[in-house]
Amino acid sequence: MHIRDFAPADYPAIFGIHQSQHISWPEWPSSPEAWAEGDRNRHPQSRHQRWVAVEDGRVVGFAAYARSPWNYPPRSCSIHVEVLPAYQRRGIGSALYDQVIAGVQPLDPPALRADAFANLPQGFAFLQRRGFYEAFRETPVHLDVAAFDPAPFAEVEPQLRAQGIILKTLRDLESDPERDRKLYALMVEVDQDIPHEGDTMEEPDFEDWVTWALQPPAVLPDAFLIAVHGDEYVALRDLSANTAGRILLGGLLGVRRDYRKRGLALALQLRGIAYAREHGYHLIKDCTAVQNAPMQALFNRLGFVRDPEWQQCQKDLPH
Repeated sequence: MHIRDFAPADYPAIFGIHQSQHISWPEWPSSPEAWAEGDRNRHPQSRHQRWVAVEDGRVVGFAAYARSPWNYPPRSCSIHVEVLPAYQRRGIGSALYDQVIAGVQPLDPPALRADAFANLPQGFAFLQRRGFYEAFRETPVHLDVAAFDPAPFAEVEPQLRAQGIILKTLRDLESDPERDRKLYALMVEVDQDIPHEGDTMEEPDFEDWVTWALQPPAVLPDAFLIAVHGDEYVALRDLSANTAGRILLGGLLGVRRDYRKRGLALALQLRGIAYAREHGYHLIKDCTAVQNAPMQALFNRLGFVRDPEWQQCQKDLPH
């Protein structure tokens, strides 16, 4: 076995390795070409490097680090080590991990972050032996769109319309010159009440947010939903596409504090499910923090199925 720098010709191999892990969430690019596009479109201030392990004449594992302006804790590096199941327990993962540690040293990060999953306990054990601990945990969920029955919820949206609250889409609001600024302000406000690590969250710059939240090809202008009351934006639901599998991916769902307890989150979810059904998406995938009780309850009410929990692990480095 030997380790070398990643080359563009390796995209199909590392995509296959990741697919072999059967990870439900977070959702990674859905094809080798999408992985390549994601690398090309990284934020200009991001740092990233990848290596592959070669044995028996084939790529059997890969490792990478990445640091972006949005990493938590600030200036930390996220790392990934993945090995084909048939080649695990041979020291390949350990060698790749050592390569990553050497690679991040010039960046002098205060911490490393890595993912583990409840259905892959060997991964968490691997990280624990190297000084990682579980810092945050989320519950991935999915909904079979065809099996969902909307009939019990038929009055939810009409009741909101009676209050003057209308559900619109990103496309519907194109004529509002303040749309992006109002959406950004709403995002910042509702994001404060979503469970996060640490005491405060540093919000992205407006221009950065527009670039990655409103402009990527995966953004669906007719599935990015906003609840409007008069001229005010009061709630939002962001859905994007994984076109390879006809899957919709849930992003931020949030309601302004003074508009809660009216069924807005439920209505936005229902509209998203209706969009999925109308446009041939067979699955909606989403995720929320284990301590986010209102969102967990909403997923349960709508029949979302829980997938193996996502453990976000951290190793603090001496400074």
